[in-house]
Amino acid sequence: MLIVISFIIYSVTVQAANSTLNNGNLPTRIVEVTNAQSRLPANKLLLPDWNRISLSQLPGISQSGAIDGSPYSQTLGYDLSRTWTVGMTPDEYLKLGDISEALQAEKFALQAIREITSTDLNNIALSEFSLIKEQTLSHLAKVVPQLAQTAVKDIQSIAALLKTKGIQPANLTLAQVLTQYEVGKIKLGEIDLSKFSLTSIPNLEAVPIQDLTNWMNSFVKNIPGLGQVPLGLMPNPLSEIGNLVMRIDAVYGTAENRRNNPISGSDVQGFSVPCTQKDCAYLELDDLENVGKSDRSSLEGKQWISGKYQEVKGGWGILKAVNNGREPTGRLPFGKAFKVVVMETDETTDTVDTALYFRFCAGKMGCTPYFIGPIPFFSYQVNALMFVGNVDGGNEQSVNTTSTPTGANKEVRSNLNQNSTTSQINPCRFTSSNRSIISQSFSGVNLPLLGNAIAEIESAGSGDYKAVGVHTCADRGLNCGRGLGRYQFMSYNPYAVRLIAAKSGGEQFLNQVRQGYQPTEAELFEFFPPADQDKAFMADIANKIQVTQTEIDPITGQLFTGERLIERVAQKHFGGDNSKVDASSSDVFGRLSLKDYGQTALAFYGNNNSDNGTLTCIPSLTSRYISNAQNIGD
Repeated sequence: MLIVISFIIYSVTVQAANSTLNNGNLPTRIVEVTNAQSRLPANKLLLPDWNRISLSQLPGISQSGAIDGSPYSQTLGYDLSRTWTVGMTPDEYLKLGDISEALQAEKFALQAIREITSTDLNNIALSEFSLIKEQTLSHLAKVVPQLAQTAVKDIQSIAALLKTKGIQPANLTLAQVLTQYEVGKIKLGEIDLSKFSLTSIPNLEAVPIQDLTNWMNSFVKNIPGLGQVPLGLMPNPLSEIGNLVMRIDAVYGTAENRRNNPISGSDVQGFSVPCTQKDCAYLELDDLENVGKSDRSSLEGKQWISGKYQEVKGGWGILKAVNNGREPTGRLPFGKAFKVVVMETDETTDTVDTALYFRFCAGKMGCTPYFIGPIPFFSYQVNALMFVGNVDGGNEQSVNTTSTPTGANKEVRSNLNQNSTTSQINPCRFTSSNRSIISQSFSGVNLPLLGNAIAEIESAGSGDYKAVGVHTCADRGLNCGRGLGRYQFMSYNPYAVRLIAAKSGGEQFLNQVRQGYQPTEAELFEFFPPADQDKAFMADIANKIQVTQTEIDPITGQLFTGERLIERVAQKHFGGDNSKVDASSSDVFGRLSLKDYGQTALAFYGNNNSDNGTLTCIPSLTSRYISNAQNIGD
């Protein structure tokens, strides 16, 4: 009996560790979770690695939208109007004013951004720093160190501007020019700044962005390098707020009504806003003191209501009326930069999707509700661990408040045309338990299904992104390394190398593996996380398909097509691009020959293709694995 109980606890633990799926793009980190009151052993929680995630690296937004800011322009001092379209990343529609309270990015000077991102300011045109166009000569002389004492002839852009006014001082400093001529109110944007380097204005890189006029109105993308600064390295770093981790005990759909034990809401109504009407889709959470409901705690059975179907009051100040003052119900586990929202709950697969929502702000004038989204985030399965942030002992109560149904329709995830050819791949993880399918194909081959088939062989269907293979050498000893992750991608594969080498310490990691070192689970997730494994596989396998379909099958005498194309591509994944067609050779384990491997992959592919299922991971609108196959490290 003890053995059975131990096995059940272990199974739940493993499932919790393996049932968190990210959206295919976000770098992640592993955190060991323990609880002194828990019967569970130490568990692993997958969290976003904010030290490697920037605004430009977050997934693209899933819905287009716009806001008319003209009613607020006079009060705010700038136009709040925005337009955002599907696929845009946050750096493209957020301004510095929007993220000031949460991240304080305006405290950066360009030289600090350069040190973090290695941005070469010498190769950036002055015109790309759009804020500089709005600066007057007198303001520049005031905020740029030593600029007032610098001879105008040594400030190329300002000298060119003065020349258009008929002023060509010989050896006068900028301060002397401003004294002798009435040019202090002239803005630098009156000339073409694309001809000058950003460093052509001495010491400009030392000026804090907040010292420049109208800094709040600048889009993040228009501050050189800022969009690439990891959120965890901002002046006010993004991080987890609190330390509460809970287990997803159950997932419920829109048929649920009247749920009164919530931990979701808003910073206006509080984070215990009940759902008292219809469409109360939610996930039920359990404290880590047990693996079920036999032991009750104050947090047992807490409900995180879906923000897709329920909205609450949000926003403050003059901007609280935007979007009718409503935002999806959710939580702020990572601070005020964005809101985390439970989206679609699927009772048939016990999965739930989450998303991020941003807001627009205007300093002390206020902020809109969190309604800019959704941005695909993480997906979870029942028994997964989920970070929820601070919960005040489970006793928070929202007085006389309730959420309002949004009237949204439940998503129907139907299969796409099996014969379609697309360059957008959604590299979500598919588990063998439900063999979910989506017909996104390249030259008639369904790439996610082929990924499933190969994972069935390489990791016995477990989808184990943590797997590390034996050390081996190929190509007469020229390439040595290990199979890494779910698809047992060789560490010397060019697609894997580009992704790994692009990370800090990646080259050293590859050299160690090349020499026989066996990386730990944490190291594998640091240098080749699940998102990168999927990305590398999709790009590599698409390239193999593209090349293989131009080759002659020695068995049929025709080009590789259909089932033979799938078999041959699988053989190349197993034995290399130059392996012999249908060869009897095998790997160091001798488990399958090349021919057997291809046939086995085809069999799994066919089985997956014949099953019915529902896609249980977040749709990614920014995956471009085929088009980026040649530049996967970008």
